[in-house]
Amino acid sequence: MKIKELSRPQSIEEAYIQLKEHEKSVVLGGGVFLKLQNRMIPFVIDLSQLGLDTIEERQDGYEIGAMATLRQLETDRRLPNAIRGCVRQIGGIALRNLATVGGSVMGRYPFSDVMTALVAMNATLEFHHKGQVSAQDFADKGLEEADILVRIHIPHAIGSLFAAAKPVYTDLSLVNLAISKAENFRVSIGATPAHAKTITSASLDDLETILASFAFLDDRRASGPYRQALAKAMLEDACKEAKKWK
Repeated sequence: MKIKELSRPQSIEEAYIQLKEHEKSVVLGGGVFLKLQNRMIPFVIDLSQLGLDTIEERQDGYEIGAMATLRQLETDRRLPNAIRGCVRQIGGIALRNLATVGGSVMGRYPFSDVMTALVAMNATLEFHHKGQVSAQDFADKGLEEADILVRIHIPHAIGSLFAAAKPVYTDLSLVNLAISKAENFRVSIGATPAHAKTITSASLDDLETILASFAFLDDRRASGPYRQALAKAMLEDACKEAKKWK
């Protein structure tokens, strides 16, 4: 990766204006995937000066700045288990100290462990211009126009968990899942290899019906039936734990 021009705006509004003015601009999160690309980026907007790396617990849940690193999420014991758990197998600690939650979200990677956990937690994404968008809607459709993710809002839950099947501990998931419970259970399965989807259920007794709500497809890494078998085994184990939440 080579950068032709780098900007460090002093406000979100300044960053947004630059994003709109420069057609081929790129917002810099942790830059982990950008560093792997062999291309010249004409204009890069670095958000590191804007104080977006904080994690706060509010009365109604948690507020995570878009520039908070995955390592911050992993080590913050206030956060739900699903959020802390979804980042533990993403690369090594050095990578997690670089990668940001905003970069993980805005990439809209179908294999993303982070997005599977966020949609299960019924998280809301706050954008500078667009305002609030549910994590599920963003995973499904993205945005109509360029915008800057400011923070992520995660409501309190009675319990939550995350699980993933990976060939190697730090590899990309062949399939992943997350479950949370507030009034009802929310079950999310991702890396199918499509974007994560979520269903809501009053109970976890009918696992076959829950599993039938998700489509498992083939790609070069795994077949659909293999992914489905993995998801079934993980779901059975996860539901044993989730049924204990009161």
